[in-house]
Amino acid sequence: MKIAVLLFVSSMLFGTRLGAQVLYHEQYRPQFHFSPSSGWIGDPDGLIHYQGTYHLFWWGHAVSSDLVYWSQQAWPMTGDDGTFGYYDGSVVVDTNNTGGFKAGTATPMVAVYTANNNSTGLQNQRLSICTNSSYTTFNYYSGNPVLDIGSTAFRDPDVFWDTQSKRWIMLIALPNTHQISIYASQNLKSWQLASQFGPVGARDQLWEVPLLFQLPVDGDAQNMKWVLVCSMGPNKMQYYPGSFDGTNFVTDGLTMSYLTNGIGLEGTVYANFEGTNYGSWSKTGTAFGSGPALGTLPNQQTVSGYLGRRLVNSYNNGDGSTGTLTSPNFVITNNCINFLIGGGNHPNQTCINLLVSNTVVATTTGGNDEILKWAGWNVSQWKGKTAKIQIVDNYTGGWGHINIDQVMFSDVLMNFNLEHANWIDWGSDFYAARNYRDYDNSEQCTYLLGWMGNWNYANNVPTSWGRGVESLPRKLDLFSSSKGYQLVQTPLSRFQQLRGPLVSSPAAFQPTNNTYEIETVFNLQSQAQNFGINLCVGGTNKVVVGYNATNSNVYLDRTASGNVSFNSSFPCIVTAPFPTKAGYIKFHIFVDQSSIEVFVNDGQQVLTSLIYPDPSSLGVQIFSLNGATTLRSFQAWQLKSIWP
Repeated sequence: MKIAVLLFVSSMLFGTRLGAQVLYHEQYRPQFHFSPSSGWIGDPDGLIHYQGTYHLFWWGHAVSSDLVYWSQQAWPMTGDDGTFGYYDGSVVVDTNNTGGFKAGTATPMVAVYTANNNSTGLQNQRLSICTNSSYTTFNYYSGNPVLDIGSTAFRDPDVFWDTQSKRWIMLIALPNTHQISIYASQNLKSWQLASQFGPVGARDQLWEVPLLFQLPVDGDAQNMKWVLVCSMGPNKMQYYPGSFDGTNFVTDGLTMSYLTNGIGLEGTVYANFEGTNYGSWSKTGTAFGSGPALGTLPNQQTVSGYLGRRLVNSYNNGDGSTGTLTSPNFVITNNCINFLIGGGNHPNQTCINLLVSNTVVATTTGGNDEILKWAGWNVSQWKGKTAKIQIVDNYTGGWGHINIDQVMFSDVLMNFNLEHANWIDWGSDFYAARNYRDYDNSEQCTYLLGWMGNWNYANNVPTSWGRGVESLPRKLDLFSSSKGYQLVQTPLSRFQQLRGPLVSSPAAFQPTNNTYEIETVFNLQSQAQNFGINLCVGGTNKVVVGYNATNSNVYLDRTASGNVSFNSSFPCIVTAPFPTKAGYIKFHIFVDQSSIEVFVNDGQQVLTSLIYPDPSSLGVQIFSLNGATTLRSFQAWQLKSIWP
């Protein structure tokens, strides 16, 4: 979602060397990521490549010849009446003049965006037209709005020309119902509803900023697959590989099996609760009924996030009922036990417990909601022991029930407090990304650019120069896996031109500021390993990037990363599942004053987060816990600034 841009300092031009030095050397100012001269920048919009120039809108405007060096332009939108704010949208090049907007020799550029009424909050889709060859000024279209359904939750158009159906396609988010509407048009001015997608996958927050594009499968340009993406506030993005015929998007079958039934998850299903009774599990009381529930029970809020058709739901006869559900004894043979959980947050009263020798050694409660999310325990210390699982409902007040599904034994911990979905980035600060549309047909790949931010604290970050920054552009690839096609993201290789001298030893790498790139590879030798790299080290402060082999999780710890006090949700540890048989873990890391982007094993997993270290915290340290780890290689480069 776009906040209306209210401030733009037109006098802050990039052409004066003195001005650039003053503007772009503030504390926490990124040196090789794009940020505007001042004010707010949020979601990237209108990402196009045309006539050798890359355009970035927010609805400010910047241009680049290589996606590395940028030049900020004047505020582009003119002619509106000031009654609305510019929210997310797209820019298209109307090469065939389908809208009839051409005036002169220049091919029209058309901005398609959500206008959010300042008084009523109603949202509709509007156009602004650029017909000058410099592509700097977009004039408000007199026929606006071009699409209006009278809604306050109807936004973020992603527009592109579909060569198969030979018409314009627009994806629009319906945030509250977790759906994407697909519209079609011959002229950008008249739109007809073609189909709808969703809800499927994660839906505990509003859906926003949809996009749809094609990628080759396993590097084969003759085998293309469509990928639909939607953002879900405050900071997550999920994706769906599938097919698109110009009217309907259909999720790929294996992906749907993964999203709806968990096919392809690492581990062994111990209990999926798909039967009409509990089988060998023993039951007391009345809370759990005669068997697993078919979703939501009478008078209950809608339950979602479970896999298959049934789940454990102790809302039978309401919150006043109580009881327990206990598994048979089993021997712990894996490092982790995972499960989906929702319901009441009452420790020891609405919970799932692990018992070893009839003693509770691990317990988890719900979160006072009806959306099941992944949780789990690292049980490696009890391997070989006999145990049992008990699901408990002993609370009779509000939220006096528990929801459980998909108990799995695994060596990959899923304790993420996230719904079951295909997530693009596991960090705290990557959102509302858009892909670049190449009107020059000169690119051999697709690039993704996202907003590095989080709505929980976007307005509180400690930056004097403004709010918001865009991520590194990422090359996207799509590869086959047991759970469907998976996105792989790698940083734009053109950033190598910013590299200073290569340093091949962590002890010798002594950056003069926190603007650098590191590629380091660790040998993966045993399940006891816990290793990684400490960055921005100074005193007790550090940013930790590591891998824990006991639970096959990559993690990024910013709890002591410097300035973390401006918002209670900022100091955190984020984790991502990463089982691998490769025999190594490779971290490709970019640190830029106030951000860190971590690409694991050539982009198979990505974690992006904001950080605010003290400028004097410049240390870099390799660490290994629970025994020695072999550092296979280390390469580091200080990166030059992109600003004059």
